[in-house]
Amino acid sequence: MELRHLRYFTAVARELHFGRAAEKLHIAQPALSQQIKALEHELGAQLLSRGSRRVELTDAGRLLLDEGEAILARAERARHLVRLLGAGKSGQLRLSYTRSAPGGLAARIVDEFRRSNPTIAIETTTAFTARNLEDLKDGRTDVAFVRPPLASTEGIASLSLGHEALVAVLPRTHRLAAKRRLAREALHGEPLVTGARVRGPGFFDSMFRQIWGDAPPRIVREEADEEHILRAVASGVGVSVITESRAATLKFRGVVIRRFADPQPQAELGLAWREGFSSPALERFLEVARAIAAGSS
Repeated sequence: MELRHLRYFTAVARELHFGRAAEKLHIAQPALSQQIKALEHELGAQLLSRGSRRVELTDAGRLLLDEGEAILARAERARHLVRLLGAGKSGQLRLSYTRSAPGGLAARIVDEFRRSNPTIAIETTTAFTARNLEDLKDGRTDVAFVRPPLASTEGIASLSLGHEALVAVLPRTHRLAAKRRLAREALHGEPLVTGARVRGPGFFDSMFRQIWGDAPPRIVREEADEEHILRAVASGVGVSVITESRAATLKFRGVVIRRFADPQPQAELGLAWREGFSSPALERFLEVARAIAAGSS
């Protein structure tokens, strides 16, 4: 049974008048009558009782009307969803934040994408850059926020979203805490608490190079995340360097945040996705990201 024949039948069944139904369907009345007869022949049952003055539904017709309206509603919904998907306005996007940027620009991009694409479901996770790249390559994630420069770009496409300042984290009683801004050289020789380089080799190498140059920092402890880093700094283990946006979201007793003197060291934020992979949802997300990044620069 074709959906076209079912639409013709339901139009007549609702109107109980071939002329009015034909007018709504924008087809000739004789052609509509032939289509209904063809449907009855296909189903082997009379659907309409045709009198000289009125049309009535048979029992078979009433059954088909109930079932047919549900079928047509589902078909219309399916067509609508497919059109939305094709236009990038429906579907699903698997996205991962990077742990060093759960808010700020990343949050603004995701919030705007949700607002402008309410029919696209977003499944979110959070991981470090290295893990995000692994998940992209393995197809577990569609797009991820990352901290460039990326150690390996094989099979990965990326987009730079901009830069933000790196800031120093000091114990409140540290001799440098009284300064409003720090020269980069002020941290040279200081015991450093940091994350593991393996989580984002390119990012860590860039940070170390900007602040310590060719001399390696004196790393005394590696911690799991910024929360644990700040706890270690507060206890006097050493100093640290984190992104400004992350520092703004973390309030920890016993530490102070200090900017560096100009030119301030910077951390880059980017988006990455699997090279060759495309979907309407991903394309819409990248459009939103580019627009917001351009407005933030």
